[in-house]
Amino acid sequence: MRPHISALLVAGIAAGAIFSSGAQAAPAPLVVTGESNPATDPGNVQTAVNLARRTVGGSVRLIGTFDFGNCSLCVVVPGPVAIRGVGNPALPNPDPSKVTTILNAGSASMAIVDTGPPTGKVTIENVWFKGAKTLAVMALQVRGTLTMRNNRISDVVPGNEFRFGIVGAEAQSMPSDIASAADLIATVYGSADGPRLTGAVVLDGNTIDNNLPMTRGDDNAVAFAGCHFRSITVSGNTFHAGEAVEIEGCRGLNAVYRVTSNTIVQSSTPSNLAQLTASPGFTRHGGHPAAIKPLDAEASRIIIRGNRIDTRQAPPSAVCVMTGNINPASTTLIEGNTCLMNGQFAAILGGWAGTPGFFLPSFLHNATITGNTFRGKALLGVAWLDFTYLKNASQTLINAASGNVMVANNDSGFVATRAAVNLGPATHGNSIVQGMRGHVVDQGVGNTVVASRP
Repeated sequence: MRPHISALLVAGIAAGAIFSSGAQAAPAPLVVTGESNPATDPGNVQTAVNLARRTVGGSVRLIGTFDFGNCSLCVVVPGPVAIRGVGNPALPNPDPSKVTTILNAGSASMAIVDTGPPTGKVTIENVWFKGAKTLAVMALQVRGTLTMRNNRISDVVPGNEFRFGIVGAEAQSMPSDIASAADLIATVYGSADGPRLTGAVVLDGNTIDNNLPMTRGDDNAVAFAGCHFRSITVSGNTFHAGEAVEIEGCRGLNAVYRVTSNTIVQSSTPSNLAQLTASPGFTRHGGHPAAIKPLDAEASRIIIRGNRIDTRQAPPSAVCVMTGNINPASTTLIEGNTCLMNGQFAAILGGWAGTPGFFLPSFLHNATITGNTFRGKALLGVAWLDFTYLKNASQTLINAASGNVMVANNDSGFVATRAAVNLGPATHGNSIVQGMRGHVVDQGVGNTVVASRP
């Protein structure tokens, strides 16, 4: 064993310590100290991870600063293991000398390829991922539960119209410069016999700061595409990005997605996708970037609650929340969020056009929108609109929203310059009670709209 990986307080990592009662104690962690050396640091961490995962409850403790050079997919996490740094870099203004830091100029400092059982756990905590090109952490396969807690991701250099803090997707959905390498790793360590993202994800207390300027493109903090996760929980995080939480084209009739109590500040990066769509009667493009975007979702339940979203520096096409589900039994709760705006497109869009290769057209139904606070001004408050994807007519959305209830939202400090509520021609059976102040457009059939307050 290399000398910079401490002995395990020995007894045998493969078996773990045994109490006289027969119960198995968690083994002591393998401790790896950073050498700020690209020639040794990635290999030292990989060796420790491989060794720790052979033991139930195995873990690795990272201390100091690690330099991964310009490698890509540097450390593969091939099964249940806990990787923990020291300090809490997710807190405001962390001192680099007192927290664990991984420096990297390549793509994906860590790649998760969880080959364990559904009960297995992969945990990454208290690590500052600083640098990386295009993306910092990549989930290629999750069979159990992936938890990322109290990490910081910053200084990610934008790739070709993409940037991600944390991304989970099949390799085919990734930018081409890393897709082939990712596919190879997933095949070698994981399995190529079906959906690779079938477990659960918990993102809790992390800070992702897309602080480097990005001229144009998808500026994501967290993105999952084409996944089959049984649950996604994104709670208590701080994000600075164009699209903070993106869940698109994911499947699973019993899945539950929770996006709760996050603080989000949208970046000023304009999204190309907004310019590729049009909505009848609107000359301004809208829909991207969306701070929170579960779209084309099959999940049985989507909960977007208690988030504070500031879009005031975002481009005119931006929105706070954009969501749409395709499962007739799905329900959505949008509750207790605060949206601050300064002339953006809309606070909430209930549906959007499809984008080939990523997600299909979808609209919002069976949703309850309540207790939210809107401040500032926007073109629209809450809207269910038709959208056309200009390069592919098959991706057109006819927004047939139904069963949505909007009640008891606070818009006392909000001005909608076009319409406070807009229900498109195909909408039906929606109930707008205590409507937003300002003009209400109802082109649909059988919608109930209580007169807006003056």
